[in-house]
Amino acid sequence: MKKRLLVCLAFGLSTLVSYAQAPPPDTEIFVFNLKEEKGNITIEKGKNVTERKGYDNQPYFYGEDRILYTAYDNGQTDIIMLDLSNNKKTNLTNSKDSEYSAAMVPGSESFAAVRVEDDGAQRLWLFQLNTNESPQLVFENIAPVGYHAWSGSKVAMFILGTPVTLLTANTKKPDEKKITDNIGRTLKLIPGTLDFAFERTEENGDKNIYRLNSNSSKYDLIVKKPKNSSDWTITKEGTYVTSSESKILTFNPKYNNEWKEITNFSSMGFSGITRMAINENNTKIAIVINQ
Repeated sequence: MKKRLLVCLAFGLSTLVSYAQAPPPDTEIFVFNLKEEKGNITIEKGKNVTERKGYDNQPYFYGEDRILYTAYDNGQTDIIMLDLSNNKKTNLTNSKDSEYSAAMVPGSESFAAVRVEDDGAQRLWLFQLNTNESPQLVFENIAPVGYHAWSGSKVAMFILGTPVTLLTANTKKPDEKKITDNIGRTLKLIPGTLDFAFERTEENGDKNIYRLNSNSSKYDLIVKKPKNSSDWTITKEGTYVTSSESKILTFNPKYNNEWKEITNFSSMGFSGITRMAINENNTKIAIVINQ
């Protein structure tokens, strides 16, 4: 059995949470059909695709119909792949360690995940999907990693600490660079670009989303987040999608001056929407619901 966790898994805290003492809350992953035209989005026909008691979270689409996600069971976490076409679930890690926060590596058949090692170190590891190759450590001296996003060989990482920091590094050459402090847990590759998006909490308490140039490491403001909003994602057309309680809100820099509400899931009993992911073809969105 895997050792019990000391990870910042469910709450996005900069301090470590022991799930040996306090298991994470029950969460479910719902998948909805998504349509978009010029920044106008409709979401419909939702389905609970995990449907069990326990923690199922951190969805990341692999292609059109497969999702990687973190599942917690009996004091441990694994990365699970769910094929939506046949509801087949496959444990992709299933090691003595715990893994979480999976993300596909662009242009490859591999994914990266944070592994909690024997000494408690949280480092980034690379896993091959279609071979029997052993996992490989990505950055030996970068820890503790909480979350990450990939742009080719460039990686943006949420580094735990006080304060938390945004760090970038390159898998092919030594160029580790601290970008800024006080960032949020959402890190995304902006579709159709090589740039990242991240959020930061300002001194006045505002939470802003920025675009980070992956080459120059300079970042520019995209939009201020709505009050009480949670995690967010980005569509293929560049629309930012977030949530506030049971509401889904969107913002597209090309078409909008402010966030707009597109749907309210209160009738479905959703009161806590958190993480989100959208598939490559922009036809499905996965939403995590706190139960």
